[in-house]
Amino acid sequence: MGKIAFWILGVCVAATFSAAAARAQSCTGDCDGSNQVTVGEIITMVNIALDNANVSGCVAGDTNHDSAITIDEILVAVANALSGCPPQATATPTSMPTATTTPSLTATSGPTWTPIPTGGFLVGAAKRDISPDLENTGHSRNGNVYLGGFGFGPSRLSQGILAPIHVRAWVISNGTDTVAFAENETQGAFASYKKGPWGHHDIAIAVEQATQGRITHDHVVVGSDHSHSGPDTSGVFGGLPNAYLQFIKDQTVGAITDAFAALQPAQLLTGTIDATELINSQFGPPMDQVDGELRVLVAADPADATHLQTVLINYSAHADVLGADNLLVSSDWPGVTATQVEQALGIDTAVVMVADVGRTQPNRPDGDNADKLNAYSSEVTAKVLSALDHLTPQSGNDIKGTQLFLRDQYNNHFLDLLLLTTAISRSSQPPWLDNGVIGTVVSTFQIGDLFFAAVPGESYPAVQFALEGAVPAARHFIFGLANDQLGYLIAPQEGYPQIAASAPSNDNALFNVSPAIGDHVMCTLFKAARQIGYTLPDDPDKCAVWAQEDNTVPN
Repeated sequence: MGKIAFWILGVCVAATFSAAAARAQSCTGDCDGSNQVTVGEIITMVNIALDNANVSGCVAGDTNHDSAITIDEILVAVANALSGCPPQATATPTSMPTATTTPSLTATSGPTWTPIPTGGFLVGAAKRDISPDLENTGHSRNGNVYLGGFGFGPSRLSQGILAPIHVRAWVISNGTDTVAFAENETQGAFASYKKGPWGHHDIAIAVEQATQGRITHDHVVVGSDHSHSGPDTSGVFGGLPNAYLQFIKDQTVGAITDAFAALQPAQLLTGTIDATELINSQFGPPMDQVDGELRVLVAADPADATHLQTVLINYSAHADVLGADNLLVSSDWPGVTATQVEQALGIDTAVVMVADVGRTQPNRPDGDNADKLNAYSSEVTAKVLSALDHLTPQSGNDIKGTQLFLRDQYNNHFLDLLLLTTAISRSSQPPWLDNGVIGTVVSTFQIGDLFFAAVPGESYPAVQFALEGAVPAARHFIFGLANDQLGYLIAPQEGYPQIAASAPSNDNALFNVSPAIGDHVMCTLFKAARQIGYTLPDDPDKCAVWAQEDNTVPN
């Protein structure tokens, strides 16, 4: 099926929330008389509408008997696929939603998607520009913003834009459950902010509202690429105007809902390649290991695995190829690599979700800032394209996910908590900060035979290695700076003295909640993996201290 047909199908999926109220009592779209409408039958109707098939292939789709299929009839069919065919004889008008009904925002009420019978997925991807300008910054500082990542305080006001920055989104559904992954190309954003509803937690709630509960807030992961030439969403390095934080939120919700509207049938494939030579650890033994595996997740045409629709890339290099002397807004390597992959493959959207970037630095090429950024990004892109040459189809079509809350006592003698909370933009109210206890979230997902973990900061590679060893999955993806940014998640705790000894010349121990935060996150991820059905070996003894922690996410 061509791009036009997929576009029609995506528009239909996005529009059916209102169309569900107008379903006919006969089951429009039930081409085979099975009393259910499948994705395949909707595709048949689309092909008839495009004159690629005869109307005899789905007489039940031609409700007005004009020997044609119209957009209105497709909308009703998609509503029937989402909600189920209407009762044949016993239905009463009061049992159907009306056009004026306000839909509930919970996942358990309203229309429910039926599973895709072929065992496949629907995947959509989209991106939106978040480059600062005079208007979206509220006319602050002539449209320039403070850049984050180097030093402390407002020392790097931007002087223009090297290349546009974006928020990029992937949405995956099996027809029943839906997950959204998104990455904004900024320094690192928080779950919640002091001055307004601009945090990742607020974004997730807004996505649930915008999709009328089709994507629940606990199935949304929003990360930052941690560009050290990106806008300072943390406040540590000067902060951002309220208007611009609102703009980033709006564009993030927009990119996710755009991707949701673009859902189309896809098969998922994965690939990996060793890219260790492109990164290095900031420390020597024993804290010198890096996660050198570059991982790709690919959505391809269900009938042709060589026809790629979109690509998600997961890699652990810090986004600081550009140095502190750069004053032009940039996504650093993640956005440049995503753009290069889009151009190489002829696709609209590629998404880079940075991985366990803690203590892991890029091996920067020589040259000025622009040259070395292009050269390094090209090296990563070459690795991505090589990984795409050796793809493995994933199996299964389950989607399961959970989000857990953890509380970690602030314990950092390098940086006073009062000074820190004064400097940063993160909420200082419960549950995010309560009497010196930091609250945050972690997430895990199963998609087919793949495992995904989302961690609230710059995770050390020990967390990923532990997940790979404990969680029985074909591939393990880890998203760093996801749904929150607590700085370095140092792990294991036994290695903390080596890290602390390097302070203050090295900032890992400075921007750190506690020596145990990395292990705390790891142990909570083990809990989350079990909650979604994985069987794991016994936890390390160190997890016992958090075994009875209440991980319920506060309302």
